[in-house]
Formats: sequence, structure tokens, C-alpha cells
Amino acid sequence: MNTSLVIFKWTVKPITKWAATRALVGRNRSRCELENGRFTRSEVIRFWNQAWRTFGDLTPDVSKEPTLGSRLNVRLAALTLAFQRSLVDAGIEQGYAIELIGDICWEIYQYWGRIGRSFFRLSSHDPIKDHVKRVGKDGSWPISFPFNPPGYRAWYVPTKNGIGFNVIRCPVAEYFRTNGAADLAVGTWCMLDYPLAEMVNLNLVRTQTLAAGDDQCNFRWFAATKT
Repeated sequence: MNTSLVIFKWTVKPITKWAATRALVGRNRSRCELENGRFTRSEVIRFWNQAWRTFGDLTPDVSKEPTLGSRLNVRLAALTLAFQRSLVDAGIEQGYAIELIGDICWEIYQYWGRIGRSFFRLSSHDPIKDHVKRVGKDGSWPISFPFNPPGYRAWYVPTKNGIGFNVIRCPVAEYFRTNGAADLAVGTWCMLDYPLAEMVNLNLVRTQTLAAGDDQCNFRWFAATKT
């Protein structure tokens, strides 16, 4: 086993165990058949163990990915798929399994939002007003780690009163689509971008995603309306 994969497992296993138990323990086992009761901690740990065994079979070859961030995210995508399979194999309806996995992912994903929120509080610049300064000379948009180029590629799109860019290469979307799991990608990774935007006082508008089969993800970010 290569060193990077060992580090990945050593780092991610305890985080996913924490997130899975936090998100699932006490949840209904079925959306519609409430007489089936609720998930226990021992059940969730069993799902978690099975997911990691399945991940061992799914472990993708990330050697061609050009950045640490893209290699990390492809492995996380494989783990997401492994979790879905462990839940479905246990008899959980696929749509509900995607919802549950989205909640697991959010337990982890929201920390990106907290980091971003702290950054904006400490920074004196306006992320909307000053964003043009970040555009590359070739028109590229510099997404931050772990979504940084060249693993991810994006182009700037002038957007009135907002930030606009189109992502034209997403290794996670490629992985999910290759494995016939576009619905899982859209229902988890893609949908979590919206609450993440809210955490940093932005609104996200997006009508296309690579994961769903479009030729780009058309991100448009606007300052959140104060209420």
C-alpha cells in the first residue's frame, strides 16, 4: 500500500466515524416505514466498517491527478460511493441513502465554511467588489485548495453584482459519472455547495453541473440579502 493511501486512511477513518455516528444515530431507518425504528450506534459502526471494506475494492488510481487536492477528493468520492453501497446493501432505499450520506458529508464539509467565515471576518476586503483582482491573465479563475488548478479548471465569467466562473474540469464529477453514480454526486457533493455559501454570507446560483452531465458547472455567487 502506498504511503499517501496509508496517510489518507489514518487521517480520514476517525473523522468519518465521528461524522457518521453524529449524523445517523437516532435517525429513522426508513423514510416511510417508521415502525422500522431508528439507527443505533452499533448499526452505524457496522455501516462504517463495511464502507471501508468496500473502499478497499473501489480505491481509485489517482496517480494521474496533478494536485494533492484532486487526488484527495477522488479518494473521498470513492469513499462516498462506498458508504452508499453499504447502506443500500443493508436494505436502505437508494434515495434515502443519498440523503443520509449528504448529512454525513455535511458534518465534515461545514468546517470549510467555518474556515471561510473566519477568513472573511479577519479580512478587510470585499470578496465581491475586489474579486476581479484574482482573475488570471488567461481568464482562469483560481479556486482554492483542494479545488485548485490544474486538478480543477475554471474560467472567469463577468457577473453583475457578483462573482461568476464556470468549472470545466472536476475530477470528482468524472469519478462519480464513470461509476454510474451521478445521482449520488449531485445529491451530496454538489448540493452541499449551497449551505456552504450561506455560511460565508453568499448566495449561490447554479443551473448546470458536470456531475449531472452538463459541460460545465456555472457558479454565480452573490452577496446574501440581509434580513
